[in-house]
Amino acid sequence: MSRSQTPSSILDRPIGRSGRGSGSEGMVSLSAFAYLYSELVQYHQSRVASISELERRLESAGYGVGLRVLELLAYRAREVS
Repeated sequence: MSRSQTPSSILDRPIGRSGRGSGSEGMVSLSAFAYLYSELVQYHQSRVASISELERRLESAGYGVGLRVLELLAYRAREVS
């Protein structure tokens, strides 16, 4: 696929914000990621009574995101092979 073609499927697009262009244009900045992570922790922290419950909630939130990224990477690796 050349750079001028638009990916046909969302699975073929970069994981970045826009999926267009090259370099860092399609990537999310570290400060934006840090802010999102901070908000996620604060959100769950305000709704729990103990540290163990906070850990459980953060683990369950991270598991869903990690699972989706892993599936996407596995799909892309299969396509290359």
